[in-house]
Amino acid sequence: MWQLRVDGASNQKGAGVGVVIITPDGTLLKQAIMLGFPASNNEAEYEALLAGLCLAKELAIKKLAIYSDSQLIMNQASGEYMAKHPKMIVYLDKVQELLKAFPTFIIQQVPRAENAHADALDSLGSALDT
Repeated sequence: MWQLRVDGASNQKGAGVGVVIITPDGTLLKQAIMLGFPASNNEAEYEALLAGLCLAKELAIKKLAIYSDSQLIMNQASGEYMAKHPKMIVYLDKVQELLKAFPTFIIQQVPRAENAHADALDSLGSALDT
């Protein structure tokens, strides 16, 4: 099973996301993205998940394990929590549409320490100067 590890961050300089895809043989594909718009932490987390799912779809991955340290986003994506804020509903709808591309997937919230690669990349993305 392929792994997708995502994280998002927002600070005074901006917002960024980190995406790490780990192939079944252990190869790491890493991407840091600076968001070109102001975003809350939750919006950045959703942007990270969307970017990762889009990349996984482009790679034609069929079995995907999705990990993030965001309890809210992972529980919304898995259906445990409902999204209530209008922006979060739009994000969740996009995630659910993208998940249809994966016949087999799991979604799991993990401790921040287990998401170190994606965390480092989101920090890089949020600190870049425009």
